[in-house]
Amino acid sequence: MKQTPSDGIVIQARSGSTRMPAKILLPFDGERRIIDIILENIKRDCPDKKTVLATTDNPADDILERIAAEHGVLCFRGSEENVLDRFIGAADRFGLDRIIRVCSDNPFLQTSSFPEMFAAQSRSGADYVCYAFPDGRPTIKSHIGLYAELATADALRRTAAMTGEKLYLEHVTIFLYTHPELFSIEKLPLPEFLSERTDLRLTLDTPSDFSLLQELFGRLKERPVSSVEELVALIDSNPEYGKIMKTNIIRNEK
Repeated sequence: MKQTPSDGIVIQARSGSTRMPAKILLPFDGERRIIDIILENIKRDCPDKKTVLATTDNPADDILERIAAEHGVLCFRGSEENVLDRFIGAADRFGLDRIIRVCSDNPFLQTSSFPEMFAAQSRSGADYVCYAFPDGRPTIKSHIGLYAELATADALRRTAAMTGEKLYLEHVTIFLYTHPELFSIEKLPLPEFLSERTDLRLTLDTPSDFSLLQELFGRLKERPVSSVEELVALIDSNPEYGKIMKTNIIRNEK
């Protein structure tokens, strides 16, 4: 009888950042920080999954261990540079077979999409699952900041066994989706209204990003019901938003 896999959602987080230190710890929505928003949304949409805040063993990140405790989620601390090893360590510590990798600087992350990612992997048995643009580019390679990605722990261990290149140790999944001859990849289509929107930047790297995302988050919160469609309509309603996003995309090209 096939055993049900143990699933986890692992949030990659650290307080250090070259372009904007402690960006995920700054007040964003009243008293809430971006990390608070992400953790609350994950617990709401995936209450049956293990949630792990995976931070570094740098003493500066003691605060993130405290935040994990405040939210009642698990915490794993590991290498600051070798993020791949940090994810493998979290999988080993908490017995995870499938991991949704979450970047902690995306306040609009669609945690409601996580169950579909797990379901897609159950159907296909893929090593890696992501949402992708029509040209096949995973959303993680864009600035859209709305979707996470899934990898099996086995695929991450195989990656670590095959490469020690710094790029692949720092960026956990690049080796997977750039080597389809070695791993089975499943790409889920984006909703039609997002399929060509490579002009959207909803991820946070700089103070300019922070100010814009904070404004959008506040304006969307005023509405009784909000959705990604409404977020995109809000962005499109003000040419200045698009101009700022375009500038920041060019400055922070992936």
